[in-house]
Amino acid sequence: MKQLVLWLVLIVAVATTASLTVVHFKRASSTLQQFVSPGPLSARHAYLGDRCASCHEPTVGVTVVKCTACHANAERLLGRQPTAFHASIQECAACHVEHQSTNSRLIAMDHVELAKVGARTLARASRTDAASAATIESLETWLRIRIPDQLDEGSAREALNCTGCHSTKDRHLGLFGKDCAQCHIMAQWTIAEFQHPSPRSTNCAQCHQAPPSHYMMHFDMISKKIAGQEDAQVAGCCGPAQVNQCYRCHQTTSWNDIRGVGYYKHH
Repeated sequence: MKQLVLWLVLIVAVATTASLTVVHFKRASSTLQQFVSPGPLSARHAYLGDRCASCHEPTVGVTVVKCTACHANAERLLGRQPTAFHASIQECAACHVEHQSTNSRLIAMDHVELAKVGARTLARASRTDAASAATIESLETWLRIRIPDQLDEGSAREALNCTGCHSTKDRHLGLFGKDCAQCHIMAQWTIAEFQHPSPRSTNCAQCHQAPPSHYMMHFDMISKKIAGQEDAQVAGCCGPAQVNQCYRCHQTTSWNDIRGVGYYKHH
């Protein structure tokens, strides 16, 4: 009987010690993770909490395999023309940087890093595979190189062909050509020094192209009536209003600021 009691006491002691060890190890592990963590995750990844292995590979770091485990089926991302390249890029961490803060965006837009990713993608692409031909042509157009070794990190930022990526979002509709760098810099699209021509200018169509609705009956039935530019009313003044005569209806403060009407929200 005494021997049985001793065995029970021993089992309880071992179990208690093991439990305390596990609890202590978890606390120590959690404390260690907090100690070595480079910073909080963004709101999008906050649910991962202290599960570092969800994204990190021991001795390697973040790998594309870990990223695609969650994002490979991102149909909205892969289905849009400007972002469809993610399907074959095979690299994520160069542009998508975590541990910045809880309210940070996951995009660190460094054109040189993106160019290096493009050069590595070009190196991997098979020139005998017909399916890779479009990717190779696109990369060569954007990077202005034929082989990856030609990429010079020092001059890559200035050498990149902006329209290789941004031609689908040209707000100038081709009116200013393809040399974006003559006005824009890579740090930001806005141009601090830009000054709009005089509000008295009548050459708006040099830079601005009317929307498709202005080339339809909508222009005669709605737009001109709202602005008081119906042909019958202005015939004795300056003739029928034309689509390229932006100044007849619009003001330089805003496209929705209609002359003689004020701010007008059509939709």
